[in-house]
Amino acid sequence: MGYLHKREDMLAAAVALARAEGLGALSFGRVARIVGTNDRTVVYYFPSKSDLMGAVLDDLGRELQDLLVTAFGDRPLPAHDLLQRSWPVLAQPQADPLIAIFFEIIGQAAVHRSPFDELAPVLLDQWLTWLEPRVDVADPGQRRDQAMALLAQLDGLLLVRIVAGPAAADQAARAFGIIPAQAAM
Repeated sequence: MGYLHKREDMLAAAVALARAEGLGALSFGRVARIVGTNDRTVVYYFPSKSDLMGAVLDDLGRELQDLLVTAFGDRPLPAHDLLQRSWPVLAQPQADPLIAIFFEIIGQAAVHRSPFDELAPVLLDQWLTWLEPRVDVADPGQRRDQAMALLAQLDGLLLVRIVAGPAAADQAARAFGIIPAQAAM
């Protein structure tokens, strides 16, 4: 009897490929070659490219969320405090490949490229749903709005980091009051 490939094998190969070359590099054939099987086996576990990308994003998203949970602590905090705690985690070179993948989705969705245009709104909603209970607000009706504002600030800073470099992003973070004026990252 031959080797039985598992879903976890396929996903691990897809995640490794996305990390190395971006989500655009994902294909059933490439994942199959990495694992040593045929593309029909990959399709068995991930019936569409959207399913494959979604699973990769879930995996990478959990990795980022694990980093942020450690930074955020156990109790809800005001959005600005969450921003201050998350920036040092996300502004590390180790996070850059993960952040690049998330910006790839946003960029491809902005030009209506499938399946990115389907995945981006789902991804945004998942992040907001995850972030909402961590935001401490006086009016619970404002929690989602505050989570959205926090995400917008983080994404803006991360975009500056990608386009203009870490020093420019840190300068913007200082202007937001996220890092002290004398601190350098």
